[in-house]
Amino acid sequence: MIERATKEIDGERDDLDWKRVLPKKPEAGLWSEFAKDVAAMANARGGLLVYGVRNDRAIDGVNPDEIATEHLYKWLRAHTQPFVGGVDIYPLESPDRTRTVLVVDVPASPMAPHFVLGTSSRDKEQQAFAVPARFTDHTTWLSEHEIERAYRDRFVRQEDAGKALDRCVAETREVVLGEGDNTTAWLIVVSRPSRPLPLLVPDPQHHEAAFAMRKALSTAAKLRGEFGGSSPMRDALTGSARVGLRRWIDGNFLTLSGGPPAGRLAMVELHHDGTVVYAVDVSSQAYRARVPVGLHVPVEVQVVQNGICDALALAHEAAGTRHLNSSSDVLATIVCDSDSHRTGPTSRFPGFIAVLEQHRGAFDVPKAGRCPVVVRQTPYELAPRAGIADLRAAVQSLASGIINQFGIEPHLT
Repeated sequence: MIERATKEIDGERDDLDWKRVLPKKPEAGLWSEFAKDVAAMANARGGLLVYGVRNDRAIDGVNPDEIATEHLYKWLRAHTQPFVGGVDIYPLESPDRTRTVLVVDVPASPMAPHFVLGTSSRDKEQQAFAVPARFTDHTTWLSEHEIERAYRDRFVRQEDAGKALDRCVAETREVVLGEGDNTTAWLIVVSRPSRPLPLLVPDPQHHEAAFAMRKALSTAAKLRGEFGGSSPMRDALTGSARVGLRRWIDGNFLTLSGGPPAGRLAMVELHHDGTVVYAVDVSSQAYRARVPVGLHVPVEVQVVQNGICDALALAHEAAGTRHLNSSSDVLATIVCDSDSHRTGPTSRFPGFIAVLEQHRGAFDVPKAGRCPVVVRQTPYELAPRAGIADLRAAVQSLASGIINQFGIEPHLT
């Protein structure tokens, strides 16, 4: 692909920059040229930096033993503000293994504008922040009014991303309360890539969706850890995802050929744009056990915790299956059909109540808890290619954000 590009592309472009030699360590106080080049592309529409190709497009290659990606990430973190996330750095070897180039894939950043810190060679005594941007085949510096416009564009992007998550939550709420059990409370977790997928990325196939769902079960088991309990998703998956509106769907209540399912209701969706939706009923077992909750809607704390483990594991594996390299915006909440729990047209919804599962299926209502009428949405930003430790931190944050609203801490076994 690199060889073809050198032959077909005349010169450089705003999304392609040839570099003859590897990035050098920045001198004290001076600009990091590597950070500047990355920030410039992130502030534009993203693109590729390719090291080992001369300006005349001859491929000399670089010494693979001199490539230190950890240093490049360190320079990027030290010299850009805010940090440019989602950058992918990897060596690429020719088929005959005689040449190696270093490819830096820079996404168009939703957090633009990114500043770089340093001084120029002409003015060594004064450091300053400045905003580079890639324009045609060179890097320029944004003026004050261009920086102001870049900030306005960032705020619009963030607002649009928040609205997209809210729409997913609202659509899922309509499905689970309309086609599921509207007398119970539902945990809904939505994850959406912060970097939109390129238009030419093919839609996921059935086997890819099925693979991500199966793999998520084992990942969720690692995340449950001290929470204990079982996976609500494991019992809900049919093993054969069905096609939906630009998505793959699986769950145990959307096709009722043999009557209502006996277990807990749950649903997962893998959207073609990278969005992941997870919903599970968090009340049914407490109702069956006749826990004394009065008119309140019970929320089983352990199911909330384990459901969040399922949801984040699914988001993680779906992103890996589709090779997504951006962070994901996550939103978790609990909903119910409040109208079905009012005793009269003018009565007030009594609210939710937390229930803790004890040994052998027994439940207990914590005396120090509170009964919120509305469970506020809890956001989180999931890092790209998160490891198990990162995923566990995300689980703790989301679980605490939801459960603390009941006046209690997450329940550990």
